[in-house]
Amino acid sequence: MLQSYAFRNGDGLLGIFQKEDDIVHLYVDSQFYTYECRNWKEWTQQAESDYDQRFAGGDTSKPTEKSIYYYLLRFCEGINIDVLDLVEVANPGFFFSRISRGNFQFNYVGDSYYQEIRAYQAIQDSLDSLLYVVEPSETNFESYGHKIRELLILACTEVEYLLLRVLMENGYPQQKTYKTTDYIHCLPILKLNEYKVVLGQYPNLKVFQPFANWNKQSPTQTLEWYDAYNSVKHNRGGSLKNANFKNLLDAIAAIHILLEAQYGKNIFHKWTQYKDAKSVFESISRPTWQPSEISVPIFEGYEINPKWVGALQYFACNPIPSKPPKPKCGTCGK
Repeated sequence: MLQSYAFRNGDGLLGIFQKEDDIVHLYVDSQFYTYECRNWKEWTQQAESDYDQRFAGGDTSKPTEKSIYYYLLRFCEGINIDVLDLVEVANPGFFFSRISRGNFQFNYVGDSYYQEIRAYQAIQDSLDSLLYVVEPSETNFESYGHKIRELLILACTEVEYLLLRVLMENGYPQQKTYKTTDYIHCLPILKLNEYKVVLGQYPNLKVFQPFANWNKQSPTQTLEWYDAYNSVKHNRGGSLKNANFKNLLDAIAAIHILLEAQYGKNIFHKWTQYKDAKSVFESISRPTWQPSEISVPIFEGYEINPKWVGALQYFACNPIPSKPPKPKCGTCGK
């Protein structure tokens, strides 16, 4: 029977410890990936001897902080070996579609990925052309015009698409039309408000946090750039000034964040990405995931060979509480 546990070490690195019969797999998501395949009998012999009082009398029936600490101490040099927040993983090998919570060694490449990267690249190409005319500076943040409006609309429809895919692929209740009151459910799942990004060639220009103020009370107005998109889409003549350079950069930063949040932190990383994908933005801060929140693969063999079984639907596993019915009028009964 496979026993799978997630933990973090003293430096905040997430790790996995899996035991099946006498075979154990230890993985820590460090910069160069720490991985060991060992035998549980090594721990049993240690716990049943008096050789090292730190481990004598330890639990040999299941993995614990002490047994994992033992394997980290023996086989994982160069990283912190304290074991914190240990939790058992209920469904190893399963993940939530388009919800990357530190999905270790996850191959995200597929038809949807290619289409979305191409769409993002097309938007970036248009932005690149615009940057020959409008210099990225705070002075120009309020600059507006028809070309910026066109690109703002294009960028925001891509944001809508990426949010919609998260909902649809995770069993969200079907709607005739989807609005920000629906999209807002992606916020806590992906921790979008915790991302901070900068424009790669202009890192000192501004730290972009397009989802920082998003909330359920005003799900449209608290996305200033998205609210601007709505106004210039429906009332170009009266709202053209809202199609400004700052709102455009926020909208494109939102695409970068959504792609990372769905496909993982390595999607735009030069050395660790699976396929060539580029972004004008760079993430400087990402969400912190707890061991209880992450999805983990099943490890096999003496080399890193993770196995993912299939996708779960987030909203099927975590149903949205239904709204209580409106109270009836005491006079008319309606």
